[in-house]
Amino acid sequence: MDRRRRRHPTRRSALVAALLAACAVGIDARGQAEPRRLPPPGPNDVGALITADAEPTAHAPEEVPAPAVIRLPPVQPIGPIEPAPPAPPPWPLAIETEPPEPIGAAPAAGPLAGLGEIAFCDYCGDACSSGGCCGDCAGATRGGRFARAVYRGLCCPDPCYRPQWRPRADAAFFTAAARPVNQQRFRWDWAEDLFQADRAEYFWARTGAGGRGPNVQPPRVDYDELRHYAEVAHGSFGAWVDYSYRSLDYAGGHEAGFGDLTIGTKTLLFDTELVQMAFQMQTHVPAGSVGKGLGVGHTSLEPGLIFGLNLSPGSYLQVELNEWIPIAGDPTYAGAIFRYNAAYNRVLARPHPGVPVIGSLELAGWRFQDGAYTASDGAGGVVTRRASGDNYVHAAAGFRVFFCDRADIGVSYLAPMTSDSWADTLVRTELRFRY
Repeated sequence: MDRRRRRHPTRRSALVAALLAACAVGIDARGQAEPRRLPPPGPNDVGALITADAEPTAHAPEEVPAPAVIRLPPVQPIGPIEPAPPAPPPWPLAIETEPPEPIGAAPAAGPLAGLGEIAFCDYCGDACSSGGCCGDCAGATRGGRFARAVYRGLCCPDPCYRPQWRPRADAAFFTAAARPVNQQRFRWDWAEDLFQADRAEYFWARTGAGGRGPNVQPPRVDYDELRHYAEVAHGSFGAWVDYSYRSLDYAGGHEAGFGDLTIGTKTLLFDTELVQMAFQMQTHVPAGSVGKGLGVGHTSLEPGLIFGLNLSPGSYLQVELNEWIPIAGDPTYAGAIFRYNAAYNRVLARPHPGVPVIGSLELAGWRFQDGAYTASDGAGGVVTRRASGDNYVHAAAGFRVFFCDRADIGVSYLAPMTSDSWADTLVRTELRFRY
């Protein structure tokens, strides 16, 4: 019994030492034992009770396996990085256009195929999303291509078109322009040998004993007339006033003074790069002395249409159609007149890039639908003759120098093409300022 008790202290000491050694070691991340340093034991620690017969056992450190080496594929060398192309500028500088096909080239596929020398179908706006406006023009006649271009301009306007005043579209002297513009115009007309001045009471009122006009038998007039025209425009609408100062020389007298007054409006109805159309309404108000030949003595209305056609980058066509309707004139002499004018404008030269010289060839006509005039009977007397059905046709040639888009000056010469006419010679000079 005593012998067993003596052996137990030694076994207990060994067990305590083993427990202390197990607590002195830690567990690493791989599940292996890792030695841990402990502080020196104090007097009350259990290790202080360990006697010499329970010596601690030294542990050899374990070998840690080397990490595996992963081989990566070789890296390809990177060349110089090219900068990205710059973004296109905003509208309208970012418009891309295709070069025009040469005349006579084989027709290409697409809606613009087979146009030849007339590229009316190019006026096709990007705003057409349904596709009904931009159909194929190939095989159509010139008139058909023109009609389709007009249809596209009306129903599918080009979003890239910028309405603006152009010199070649407003270079005529006897034909009005379609686009309203803020401007002042000074016009001087010099004319000689004007016969039948009271025809339809367009220039004079009825002459002779039965009329209110000058008592000249038969009337033959030379005159100078200065007119001031002032127009104010906003967008597609414009209004103007036009008054004149007239100097007359005829057999038996000379008269001078202010003439009749004209008030008008203009509205641009159709505005595309190719075609323009406007409606104008003029009201001629009596303001000049009728007995002196400075006015006609009655009010007249004159509605009309104005057309513009862009023929090429250097040429333009202007057309004007009007119906002159007298009101409260002489029941026998006053009559309606259909006025028609056409002008072909073309750039002749450019002394400076901003100074174009534009020539204009014009045709001016008057179709008398009613009324009468005073004529000689061949025996020294006068007779009243009907004016209905007669035509006056005149041709004119002139040119303008545009100093810039603000001012221009020009002169034109008008001569008759029919036996009966207003004046045998007429020279018109104009000075215009735009603002």
